Amino acid sequence: MTSKKITVWYQESPGLDTKGKPSTVLRPLVDVQVNYKHGQMIRLTALVDSGSDYNLFPADICRVLGINLTKGTLIRIKGIGDAPPIEAYRHFGIKIFFESLTIETFADFSSAHNQTILGQKGFFDQFQGIELRRPEEKIIFTSK
Repeated sequence: MTSKKITVWYQESPGLDTKGKPSTVLRPLVDVQVNYKHGQMIRLTALVDSGSDYNLFPADICRVLGINLTKGTLIRIKGIGDAPPIEAYRHFGIKIFFESLTIETFADFSSAHNQTILGQKGFFDQFQGIELRRPEEKIIFTSK
């Protein structure tokens, strides 16, 4: 089986300019669809984050996906610097539909976080390679 290359361009999102004023910034965001155990499909825009160990989703989407948040495995996620860890619940049976690919994986859901993040284990490891090309403002995914 030959690998397939998928190119996605960075997307604008709200942010701050170099002087701290509201502006837009380009980020490595991708549009995905997600479902759980063949339930309802939800569309999300997710940050492709090489610094994140795992996939992290906002807890409020559990209701749409048919997930009982606290039935998952409780984990504590450490973030940047000395910030206290946040609580999340890990659920398996998550399917991420990205371009023409279906990724069967797991995700951590937290009410203390509102950005969908695709991380190293559970997303990056499903590809042969992911290149974040900031100067070109694109992401190149190479399937396995």
